[in-house]
Amino acid sequence: TNNMSESTLQKVEAEVRRIIDQQYALARKLIEDNQDKMHAMAKALLEWETIDMDQLDDIMAGKEPRPPKDWTPRNSSVGGGGGPTGGTPAVSTDPSPTVA
Repeated sequence: TNNMSESTLQKVEAEVRRIIDQQYALARKLIEDNQDKMHAMAKALLEWETIDMDQLDDIMAGKEPRPPKDWTPRNSSVGGGGGPTGGTPAVSTDPSPTVA
């Protein structure tokens, strides 16, 4: 059983919709206004696989993020980077079939 009138339900639904629309617009504006910071975070994550508080502070201040405190550069002559294994492919690139 419903203790609210149809009119009250419509008012509640309208208010909920207004709040959702307002918060959606705010979230969208925050994302659009800070898109450069999100891209900087993504770039840092791709490069170092982690972001610490100092890096976040740099990014939020509009600066280039410094490397993580415990980060050591990979040897660029081994596989050209590209991940923890230095870019070594996980699958063999040898086209010849293997006979067991």
